[in-house]
This record gives sequence, C-alpha cells and structure tokens, in this order.
Amino acid sequence: MDKTQKNKVSPIDCDEAARRFSDFMDNYIKGKAKVELMQHIADCRHCFERIEFEQMLKAKVSAMRKATSIEKKAAKRNMEEMISKIYSA
Repeated sequence: MDKTQKNKVSPIDCDEAARRFSDFMDNYIKGKAKVELMQHIADCRHCFERIEFEQMLKAKVSAMRKATSIEKKAAKRNMEEMISKIYSA
C-alpha cells in the first residue's frame, strides 16, 4: 500500500456519522474517524443541519444548568417546541 492509499479518507454514511456525533461534540473523536466525519458533514446538508442542531441543543442544556427556575421553564418550553417541530416535519 502506497502513501496516498494509506492516508485516503473513506466515505461514511449518515448512520455512521450519527453514531459519531456525540463523541465529536465532546472532542473524543480523533484522527481518521474525525476527518471522515468532518468530510461527511461538509458534503451532507442533512447531517450538517443535524449536528448543528445537536450542538445548539447541548449548549442550551448546559446554559440551563446555570439558569433560574423561571428561565428553566421558558427554556424547557422552547426546547419542547423545537423538538415537536422536528418530529412533525
């Protein structure tokens, strides 16, 4: 196997990309697996939008831990509305 074949990135499908999202967002995924995922996200609008949503959701959940009870109730309503829109689409 020559150098170009050894460093070639293998394409992954949407199911495999989804399995890697959590590790990617937590910065646990490294090397070739990370490059494959990033390439897939760059080429797949669906997965790009999905990981963008998951990152936003993770940030909101993290912020909610620091919020007051009134802010938590409002954030919960907003997240429930966002989730219902996704599943009703």
